[in-house]
This record gives sequence, structure tokens and C-alpha cells, in this order.
Amino acid sequence: MIISGQFNDSLPPIMDGVAITARNYAYWLNRNHAPSFAIGPKVPEYQDEDRNILRFQSLRLKAADPYRLGFPRVDREFNKLIEEIPFDLVHAHCPFVSGNYAYTLAQKRKIPMVTTFHSKYRDDFANWMRLDVMVNQAVKFIVNFYEQADAVWVPNEAIIETLREYGYRGPVEYVPNGSDIALAADEDRKKLADRGREILKANEAVPVLLYLGQQRWVKNLKLLIESLAILKQQGIQYQMRMVGNGSDLEEIRELVERRGLDNLVRFTGPVYDREELRAVFAASDLMLFPSLYDNASLATREAAGFAIPTVFVNGATTANGIIDGKNGFLAENEPEEYASKIRSLLSDPGKIKAAGLGAREYLYISWEEIASQVYGKYEEIVARFKHRQINGILGQEKQAEHNSAG
Repeated sequence: MIISGQFNDSLPPIMDGVAITARNYAYWLNRNHAPSFAIGPKVPEYQDEDRNILRFQSLRLKAADPYRLGFPRVDREFNKLIEEIPFDLVHAHCPFVSGNYAYTLAQKRKIPMVTTFHSKYRDDFANWMRLDVMVNQAVKFIVNFYEQADAVWVPNEAIIETLREYGYRGPVEYVPNGSDIALAADEDRKKLADRGREILKANEAVPVLLYLGQQRWVKNLKLLIESLAILKQQGIQYQMRMVGNGSDLEEIRELVERRGLDNLVRFTGPVYDREELRAVFAASDLMLFPSLYDNASLATREAAGFAIPTVFVNGATTANGIIDGKNGFLAENEPEEYASKIRSLLSDPGKIKAAGLGAREYLYISWEEIASQVYGKYEEIVARFKHRQINGILGQEKQAEHNSAG
């Protein structure tokens, strides 16, 4: 039995892909295999329903809302709980506060640490820091963290190139993300879609375009809004729904207003309830996800569970494996080109349906299945780690005997 901890600097209700990944790892491992705990910062006025979620003290990061800065090392109550858990392995889903706590814990207890490279950290550093030398130092810190891990994973094979560009030269393993969002074979989609349209305040007569994710400029949302403005000028009918929140939400709203899209684009805020999120997908026709920042978007996999294809930007890391028209759609990173792709699809719903079925087959995999793969890998990692420990001890004993005989 491998007892594990999933450490991350965000957990639901902060809704990003890494937070959802860490939470689902813990949930499905705990449910089907062995105890696993999701570990992250506390969020005021939010109560976890599951006992396998552990929280440490944190403060709000105003410049990066809704994210929080955690203080696990000085949280006595949290540390007392951690001391009582006999971890066999820790999994760091980020290299910052929680990741470094996980690394220290692994060193102290002499257990292995797995880490997943989820994000393009250089892009974030470049937004926060003015000098290239500072960005390079921050990236060096990141690389050093991954070099200390006993196993490094990526959720998309295309990310390996990014990690190599950062300077990491060690072994890397591809472990895909999953999804807990899908339409069951015997489920009434229309009934679910009716509920979804209530949530989205959308009507049945006009196609619903969906963006689900953080409201941040780094997600290439300016391209999306400019594309929607072009569609309006061309008289194309659509309803655009922006689901999520983020630090740039107000600026994004302002751009929508300046482009005269108020009656076509609505911001719903985040949808935390997973059943309500299923209803949102059921009511949607096409997913728009132009991000060049994301490595392996969970939202697009969730859409695939409802046979909803996504319009990606050609060359995006998260579009790795997408074949235009087969399991999704690709458009160039220009408003005119992106708008042209959407327009052509809205005029031919058959193409959307066909690619949606391809997306379901290619992209969708349940978190339960992923957790089974992960647990098997954890067992292998722990076994290798213990083997190295034994060999190391024997080696030290032999060296001591040799020195004594000498």
C-alpha cells in the first residue's frame, strides 16, 4: 500500500487545471487504491467535504487573484496533521511553496518525490519580472527543483521540449491527465442541456460557443474577443459564454464592451459544482480555446467527454495530437483566421459533430483510469527507491569494512 500526498499551491475552489489534477489524483487514489491526500492553501469561507484534503494557512495575492500565498512551514496545526501521516511518496504538482515543502518532507523521511511539470513558468516570470537576468535565474531555480525529484512527469508529450529548453536534461515520463466530465451512454442530453442553458442564460435557437478557463490575457483572450467582433460584423449568429474568473476579468469585460459585444458575450463566473458543469457542456456546441500558454488543458478534455470539439491555435502545446477536422480544429493565431474557422464550422454542424466524436475517442479518459496507471507507477518508484537505499547502505557498510581492514 502506497500512501501519497498531492502537494499544490492551489486546490478547488481555485479552478485551474493543476488544482483539479491534484484533487482528482487524491480522490481516485484514495477511493480505489490507497490513502492519498490533496494538500494546498486554505481559502476563506470554503469548507472541504472530503477528509483527505489538508490545508495550510495562506494570504490572498491581490495581483494574482484568486491565487493565494501559502505558509505551510509556520502552520503548527497543519504540520501536526502531516506528522501523523506515514507517507510513502510525495507528489509535487508545482515547484514553489507546496513543492518545496514536499521536497523537504521527502528528504526528512527518506521517501521519493514525484513532480509534474504542468506550466510554462518562464512565461509567468516574464510577465512579473522586467529583467531577463531575473527570469533566467528563476528558470534555473525551477530546473534545479526538477533535478532533485525521483521522477519527473509531463501531462503532454509536447511539453518535454519546453522542459529541455529550460535546461533540464534528466529523464521525463508522459502521464496524461484525465477527466471526470462525460455524458453517459444512457443519459438524456437534452434534459441536461436545458439545465445548462438556464445556467448560461442561453437560448436553444442559436449556437453556444464556450470558453472555460481563467480570465487572463495570457490565455490569448484578446484574439478570441477580436475574432468574435469580426463574426458580429459579418452577421454570424452565436452566443458566447465565458466561464471562469481571473485577475484580468475586468479588463476583458471592458474590451468586450468596447467591441460592442455585450449582447453576445456573457461572463458567468466560475462553475464549481461538477453536475452544473456537466450541464454547461451539454448546452454547448463548440469550445473555443486559443491559449498558447496551456500545456495540457483539462477543459478541452472535459468538453471531449461530451463530444464537443475545440478550436485550438495551430502550434499550441495543448493542441498536440489534434488533427484538424478529425478530433478538433486548428486555426492560425490571427483574429481573421480564427474567426474564419468558427464561421465555417457554424455553417456546417456536421463537421462539428464528426470532430466531436473524434475528440471523445482521442482525448477523453477518466480520472479513475488515470489513477490506476498512477498508482502502478508509484509502486514502481517506491520499489526502486527502496532498492537504491538498500544498495547504498550495503555499499557504505562494505566501504567501512574495507577501511577498517586497511
